[in-house]
Amino acid sequence: MTSTSPQLHRIDKFAVPAEAMTEFLTRVRHTHRILGGQPGIVRNDVVTLVDGESDYNVVTAVTWESREALQNAGRAVAADVAASGFDRAAFLRRLGVTADFGTYS
Repeated sequence: MTSTSPQLHRIDKFAVPAEAMTEFLTRVRHTHRILGGQPGIVRNDVVTLVDGESDYNVVTAVTWESREALQNAGRAVAADVAASGFDRAAFLRRLGVTADFGTYS
């Protein structure tokens, strides 16, 4: 698909305590399954640090064909969150996760 708008990259970084990793990744993978089924997705990665030094040990990177595709996917995730009552801020706080969220072009 040819687009006049640049691809957008949503890159989120997380510092996850070892004892919270399994629960955290279960939730992240749930969200990324939803994202992976959305139109306009180009790439959908969830990676964990295996070597080296970093403040963050989990990074998610999702590339979208356009801002519209990213926004539509955001609505799909929001609908899932509303249906389940999931509270991201409370979840991260309870697990002791520090996060850095950003969208890049």
